[in-house]
Amino acid sequence: MTTATTSACSPASPSFLATPYFWLAVLALLLLLGTIDPVHAVTATENSGGGQGLPWEAPLAKLRQSISGPVAFTIALLGIIACGASLIWGGEISDFVRRIVYVVLVVCLIVFANAMLSSAFTGATVPASAHISMPDLTACAQAKAGCAAASVKGAGSH
Repeated sequence: MTTATTSACSPASPSFLATPYFWLAVLALLLLLGTIDPVHAVTATENSGGGQGLPWEAPLAKLRQSISGPVAFTIALLGIIACGASLIWGGEISDFVRRIVYVVLVVCLIVFANAMLSSAFTGATVPASAHISMPDLTACAQAKAGCAAASVKGAGSH
């Protein structure tokens, strides 16, 4: 009496790579990736190249500009003071009014932080004529290594 036994190494179904659906999907993916040209995607969004911006970009840019201006900063500061005073000295206000005050306070804090951070951190500017060569980088690395070694020596002398 012979019985057919299957081992754990040989699966009963065909391999995943042997199915025609897998190779059809790979072919479709290669055709899709082969026909996409990223250069056209970049020029379609530029103002000089091709397409116009989406219709809601101009109002959103105007809203962003008005949120980060000095008037918004002043209104947000006054709103923070008013909300804080109403929460501290408001007496017994209802839960609904307290939640509205919290929402106004959060909006005022967001506008205040946006105006504060956009004016405080303008970012680094690197001139177009800046050129960093390999000897400059090695000299900088050696100087940092020398400072680190000097600080280690100085720490042990106490």
